[in-house]
Amino acid sequence: MILNEKLATIQTKFKSKKSRFNSFGKYNFRSAEDILEATKPFLLELGVSVTISETLISTDPFPILESKATVTDGKDAIHATAVVGIDLDQKGMQMPQKFGSASSYGKKVCTWEFIPN
Repeated sequence: MILNEKLATIQTKFKSKKSRFNSFGKYNFRSAEDILEATKPFLLELGVSVTISETLISTDPFPILESKATVTDGKDAIHATAVVGIDLDQKGMQMPQKFGSASSYGKKVCTWEFIPN
């Protein structure tokens, strides 16, 4: 089975409920961790792995993170990328929370590109 077929298998069998609730925006959502946890049963079964890397690609006028998710079977690889700005003026958050929330969102977006709604 080629990598595209393995990814298609994951995409068709993937199940993850929107188990988290954003009280500010009043909506349910999945976190990056929820998405990655739901893919774990398929990794050994199909012989694939998922890795995520992050790079700070800019600091002026504000920090920008690039998150890159890679699905590979050791032979071939498929990549997805998300670019996220960090709002340094976000009220109610300390600096580590601002970076953490942007990082989490970037991971979610690039992994979700592999797994459609």
